Amino acid sequence: SDRRRPRSRLGARTVGNVPHLQPTRFLLKLPANFTCTISKVPAAEPSSFVQLQISDGVAEIMLNRPPLNVLDIEMLRQINARLAGCASSSVRVVIIRSLVDRAFSAGVEIRDHTSGRLPAMLAEVREQAQRLLTLDAVTIAAIHGLTLGGGAELALLCDEVEAAEDTGFGFPEITLGAFPPIAAGLLPERSTWPRAIRLLFGNTVPAQTAKELGVVSEVVPSETLVSSARARARVLASFSGVAVRGLLRATRGARAAETMGRIDRAIEVYKDVIAPSGDAQEGIDAFVQKRKPAWSHR
Repeated sequence: SDRRRPRSRLGARTVGNVPHLQPTRFLLKLPANFTCTISKVPAAEPSSFVQLQISDGVAEIMLNRPPLNVLDIEMLRQINARLAGCASSSVRVVIIRSLVDRAFSAGVEIRDHTSGRLPAMLAEVREQAQRLLTLDAVTIAAIHGLTLGGGAELALLCDEVEAAEDTGFGFPEITLGAFPPIAAGLLPERSTWPRAIRLLFGNTVPAQTAKELGVVSEVVPSETLVSSARARARVLASFSGVAVRGLLRATRGARAAETMGRIDRAIEVYKDVIAPSGDAQEGIDAFVQKRKPAWSHR
């Protein structure tokens, strides 16, 4: 048939048996007082790697970034935010523990040691130290598995450290052309210098040895770590909050300025000596490429 195919409404024409829309203009007349509000869509929240629960004066900060709780800048920020959430007189004890099976924390993300990210990373670990050294609550690190580098520093900053029997505690940074600045400032007051320097030179030790070195308070079976830390927290929370705050301010708090001074000096040395060195970059490259580093000693 030579009859024309009918045009469809809304500016459509039929091509074969398929309607094909044509551009169509619409004129919409709005009242003079019409207003329109366009809401800004919020940016997506970063994944939450750190959980906080508070009950009966005891806060639990739980690290949950499988498989090894590697501390990148965002996770460090989240830890600091949770610590800020514990800065209340209603929180008398803080437990920091891991929700992943293999580690408390294997340390700070290696890529965050590169020049473009290093200042932000160091700022976060310094803030972490400042918060833990001045918090009015007793802090307990419940550690297990790999507890290395920045993870070991986090534990070291706590008042008490309960370690599962499977804990491996150490600071491997020296093998990557660097050193742990928080531990460098803090270890001398936790252990004798000959013992402290062995840890800083990369020795990873089991839980019982860490206790003998003075960096672990108690070693417990792995299956009872959480219940043991909670039981200890309940005992501490049962004391007068006023008395506990006073004790902490007279002891840890009184040393905080001196301890932070040592930490700040260690951070400045890190920035001046380690950060610009070829060996620091070689350590990062070797780790990422899974090979033995070739040091230039420069």
